[in-house]
Amino acid sequence: MGVRQYIVAHDTGTGGDKAVLTDLRGRILAAEYRSYPLRYPRPEWAEQDPDELWAAVAATTRALLLSTGVDPAQILGVGISAQMFNLLPVDEHGRPVTPMLSWLDLRSLPQADRLLSGELPALLIHHTGNLPTAKDIIPKILWLKEERPGLWARTARLLDCKEYLLQRLTGRTVTDYHGASVYFLFNPHTHTWSAEACRALGIPMDMLPEAVPCTQVIGEVTPEAAAQTGLLPGTPVVACAGDVAAAQSGAGANAPGAAHLCVGTATWVGVSSTTFVNHPLKPFWALNHIDADKWIIAAEMETGGGALMWFRDRFCEWEAQQAAQDELSAYALINQMAEAVPPGSDRLVFLPWLSGERAPVLDHYARGAFVGLSLGHTKAHLARAVMEGVGYHIRWMLEALEEIGLKIDSLNAIGGGCTSRLWTQLISDICGRELRVTERPLEAGAIGAALSVAVGMGVYESMQAVDGLIGIGRTVQPTDDGQRARYDGLYGEYRSLYEALAPVYRRMHRIS
Repeated sequence: MGVRQYIVAHDTGTGGDKAVLTDLRGRILAAEYRSYPLRYPRPEWAEQDPDELWAAVAATTRALLLSTGVDPAQILGVGISAQMFNLLPVDEHGRPVTPMLSWLDLRSLPQADRLLSGELPALLIHHTGNLPTAKDIIPKILWLKEERPGLWARTARLLDCKEYLLQRLTGRTVTDYHGASVYFLFNPHTHTWSAEACRALGIPMDMLPEAVPCTQVIGEVTPEAAAQTGLLPGTPVVACAGDVAAAQSGAGANAPGAAHLCVGTATWVGVSSTTFVNHPLKPFWALNHIDADKWIIAAEMETGGGALMWFRDRFCEWEAQQAAQDELSAYALINQMAEAVPPGSDRLVFLPWLSGERAPVLDHYARGAFVGLSLGHTKAHLARAVMEGVGYHIRWMLEALEEIGLKIDSLNAIGGGCTSRLWTQLISDICGRELRVTERPLEAGAIGAALSVAVGMGVYESMQAVDGLIGIGRTVQPTDDGQRARYDGLYGEYRSLYEALAPVYRRMHRIS
């Protein structure tokens, strides 16, 4: 048998699965990607086929081994990080009862509204440290129980995305402490499911998966999974963690007080903390860290990079065609358009709340808008305004995190949006913060998963010990050219626009 010197890790996102082969220092030697669809069968519903996700994981693993010629006997271990806040009910045999209800799904608005009224918010904050919106798992569970009693009767376990993939890989139904904490039914201090929260909501605790440390070896690749992936039966599998914790680690921000910014489909700021802290009325995510003695306090906006993706898909069909002809990304042309527009987009403000908002407000009714449109504005103005609107919201999240005692001077930056020099400069200028863009911003989640495997297999003692392995590709400083005053003024109006429009959004939702 060869020396076990490689790790296979996955970052299974909303749009596709990225698999990487790394050495024991998390350096990527090869990568593969397979996409899969997100389906919208009804208004405000969003679903995915969990078996399509598993097929992508199996296919990318096979492709990695085939393209590199690495002997599967040299694989030290396997880990999966994945999108979170989804609901996948499975029967007693582990088979899906429904498609996976995506984190983007908003069918459970009535259930979410109930959870945010009466005595339930105080109870959930006290026992779990968190509060749900309609995009979270608790409202989806209650929707299934109340609206689909026949399917509820067939349900044996309530899983998230990664938990199903681990089940297919190892035959075990488990979650990790970080993954459990995003259910908002988990006590983040005792690392156990909260009996008080489950009892108050009528959710049987035996339907929740066993929770284990993120760096625990949970099992081995089964013969069936080996046949599909090309891995050897018996290859160790580490629990790992979902995308927020994997991003924290892949950004090299595991030390207490270290912060990272991820500009992906969803966009968030995460801070590693040895103190559990949250806002009692407008809470952030307060989640367990991969290192069991820490937490991640994270502020998330639902559509950061997703807002620019929406703009590309809805308004830039011609640019996409031109980019394809020139073998460029459509985003490259959008960046060129935006660069030609002055800071502030000639007083055009974009509100990026296209799918509700989570932080620093819990509002699943909020929606997006362009405010200040005039006859002189062009598509280029809209492009820059989208980028700036995301920047304004990131600033709002940073200031709110600091209001609860977290100090954030600089952020390690990852995600597809951080490959844009224009966008990272805009964010730095608007927020007045230094951004340290990692060398591999697109692969940070997969790198974090790989290093979780390395810790789980005993190569390193903790995730904090691997921070020094993450290289910084470039540093972005705020521009000192007088434009800060312009951004400050527009940011103030951005904040005012939410206060003005929040009641309008709720009234509009009641119009059939």
